[in-house]
Amino acid sequence: MTTLTIPDGYTKSAWEKIVRRGRKLMKEKSGIQWALGDFVIEALEGHTRGHGEAAQVIKTLAYQIGANPETLRGYYDVARQWPKTKRRKDVSFSVHATLAYVPSRYVLIRKDPYDPFTKEHRWTVNEAQKVANRAVGTPTNQEERLAHTRRLLHTDEDAAKAVTEMLGRPDVRARLASDQHARHLMRQAQYEHWREVDEAAEAEAELASVDDAAEVEEEFEEEAAPLGVRYSEAPMEILRLIGAFASFSVSLQRIIPEVHSQDYTEETKQAVLDNVHKARMLLDWCETAITTGRTDPDKALARLMEDEEGE
Repeated sequence: MTTLTIPDGYTKSAWEKIVRRGRKLMKEKSGIQWALGDFVIEALEGHTRGHGEAAQVIKTLAYQIGANPETLRGYYDVARQWPKTKRRKDVSFSVHATLAYVPSRYVLIRKDPYDPFTKEHRWTVNEAQKVANRAVGTPTNQEERLAHTRRLLHTDEDAAKAVTEMLGRPDVRARLASDQHARHLMRQAQYEHWREVDEAAEAEAELASVDDAAEVEEEFEEEAAPLGVRYSEAPMEILRLIGAFASFSVSLQRIIPEVHSQDYTEETKQAVLDNVHKARMLLDWCETAITTGRTDPDKALARLMEDEEGE
């Protein structure tokens, strides 16, 4: 092993042993990354697909084998750019990934650059980035431009900001709207977003249920005091009704401010309006039961409840 910088508190032999072990682990990791990339290539082999279809296959495969879809796609992209005969076993997968879209990568990879940190001639991600930035400083085709953009927007925050700005361009929006894969990704993202919002709202409602019940009790006692009725003496079914109304009210107050109807499809809006109609019918039923004593639902509501039970 060539000369290494030895941190304070370590002997030369102890540190060299640590470095050797770390490099061995990195080599093993690279082997797994290459294997997964080649595995995806083999899985897609013989199944001609467009870009969007291939991406969906990779995503499905990733979920079913317990991998991150973006990570697995990255392994696949790098493996495609580096045929097995052009790879160097003594150079990490990360270096190959950094150089993946450099036109002269097959020649560059043969010669080890000088690493000023370790004072060795060896490939590191840092040195690969220097080469990649010089080589593709001015991208000449779409593939190079996209690769350059991926390197610049390597954080989710930066990428999301860039996408938001790009959506301000009418032509970009039009292209995305006509791209089936892009529409699928947006629908899926919206579904995941609102599912998380619903779960968070439900969790908050559960946590707030005790406080809500206390608030309802105070309000009920204040309103019922002139009639000489105490909340603690109210029938259980009344307490349950008031608790249901309180939970319903709290949930709506938290969710409705987040509504942005301009982004919803007509089908989505209609689904919400159908539920509003159902809620009104249930409230009318409750009012009738309290004021008249009749607890049987009308025919329309009875049919509605039968339909829901049959679903």
